[in-house]
Amino acid sequence: DKPIQWPWASTEAEYQSYSSQRSMWRYTINSKTGSVEKKQILDTQCFFGTVHPNQSTKAHKHVYIALGSQGDGIAPPQGIGRLDCDTNALDSWMPESYQFCGEPMFAEKTDSSDENDGYILTVLFDGKQEQSEMLIFESLDIAKGPITRIPLGIGIPHGLHGIWTTSKEAQWDGEEIMRRAKLADKMESRGNMWNEVKSDFSGLGLRFDDMEEYFGDSFLS
Repeated sequence: DKPIQWPWASTEAEYQSYSSQRSMWRYTINSKTGSVEKKQILDTQCFFGTVHPNQSTKAHKHVYIALGSQGDGIAPPQGIGRLDCDTNALDSWMPESYQFCGEPMFAEKTDSSDENDGYILTVLFDGKQEQSEMLIFESLDIAKGPITRIPLGIGIPHGLHGIWTTSKEAQWDGEEIMRRAKLADKMESRGNMWNEVKSDFSGLGLRFDDMEEYFGDSFLS
């Protein structure tokens, strides 16, 4: 077979030949009997499902997703949607045919009594201009469309992952970012070696700071 090269798809037919049909399913696990119930809750092509971070692994009413534009047909992530898990109602917005949204990110409001009331952030790539924007939606009214559009001045690869955080990790300075980038590069470059050599050491599960402590300063050289 011919190796896949970037861009790996320039037409809808090419994309469909490399991609698979997607839908959303809910698994219910009975911890007492060990039984698992599987139920489809959305047949629309969807990607990057996420919930309010405080509701992760807990009961939740809403799931935020990126949507394809062809219903249940194979299509790339393009629009943004909010699925009501109680009613299966879909609240969605779709951009122009040459624009594509990425992963939705939930940012809660600090002055709201409703935990589901917040903002959905996503990066939109414009295929005509080859530029990206940050879009912001009201989480409970996606169909209204973005309430804010922020041009980023560059084209960000479609499908880039992200998360909203208010933690101290979002306050890294340039030096800390470079330190972590070097550690990530070293881990990637040595990954094959660790997989091939028999050893009682595994890099899996170690934080970047753990790696630096294990190898010392020489790890960064």
